Amino acid sequence: MSTELQPHDGVRLAHERHAAIQRDHGELHPDAIAAASELVTEHLAAGEAQTGVDLLRELSERATAKLGEEHEATGLALAAYAEALRQSGAPDAEQLGVLTDAIKAFSASVGPADPRTTAAFARLAHVALNVQAVEVAVTAGMQALGSLMTRGEGDSAQAGEIYATLAMAAATRQSPAAMGAAERAHTLTAELPAGDPARKRARTAWSGLGSPRRLVVTADLSVIAFGSPSSLVIEYANVADDGAADQHNHGLRAEGARAFRAAISSSPFSWRSTAGGFEAASRTGGGAALRFLATAEGGEDVEVTLDAGELDALRTAVSDALGGAVATDEPGRNDPCPCGSGAKYKKCCGR
Repeated sequence: MSTELQPHDGVRLAHERHAAIQRDHGELHPDAIAAASELVTEHLAAGEAQTGVDLLRELSERATAKLGEEHEATGLALAAYAEALRQSGAPDAEQLGVLTDAIKAFSASVGPADPRTTAAFARLAHVALNVQAVEVAVTAGMQALGSLMTRGEGDSAQAGEIYATLAMAAATRQSPAAMGAAERAHTLTAELPAGDPARKRARTAWSGLGSPRRLVVTADLSVIAFGSPSSLVIEYANVADDGAADQHNHGLRAEGARAFRAAISSSPFSWRSTAGGFEAASRTGGGAALRFLATAEGGEDVEVTLDAGELDALRTAVSDALGGAVATDEPGRNDPCPCGSGAKYKKCCGR
């Protein structure tokens, strides 16, 4: 007859596993750190949160003292400590410094594109946004996205979760990048369960920003349409030399979007947004150049060249975006959800 394990039995068994691995490999071996994390999980389940947090805090301090701030094992211990803080319900502000130190250790030891570094950047972005450190959230999120793109995972659900954080951060500082990020978050998290936190954040950002939709022009250039009557964002995104995702966006409200469509309808043309920051001009050979003007002091203008076919694709995308306005009226609770999931609105984006 089996006996059901009690919470403290889990602690005891996890402690025994941790002690055995420590004896065989030492306390700073990756397996020992993983076992310490499992032990802390059991402490949390047993209602001993502070014991678990203290265990990993002390472990990360010993790793830093013995191996230095830029060692892989130091990063593992710090990442585990940050996760223990999260699971214990500690204030987000307490995690910021720990995550920053973990990123430093991982970046130096295994590189910025390593999945562990990416995960730490993604977590830092979310935590920073929660404490209103918006610029830190944007920088960390873009670095995490760049790492995913480098590994060919830029269209993953993990990327979608990061985009949701970036959409909220961009909306906070009233940046046109919010719309494109919200659209990607909504699309990339579509397969996640409705109750998943990342999916909920993505739906909230998407619906709150006018249900943006993307019309692709080239691999790096897109037109984002949102609201009714439709406004546009011209988005150019690539991966910068330092591995971070690099985006240049310019928003055109409804009247400006219509003026842009009229200006590029035929060549030659030269057009500049009345809001500043964006220019377009025809080039010989039927192509065009788009210029995103620097918005930050010390920044550089970015010029995107389009050949004749790509310019036609831009014209088509802008025309389609302005011709198919997105409704902003709230659907009925039993109506089909406008996101296209097939579910009723009350069980999808209206939750």
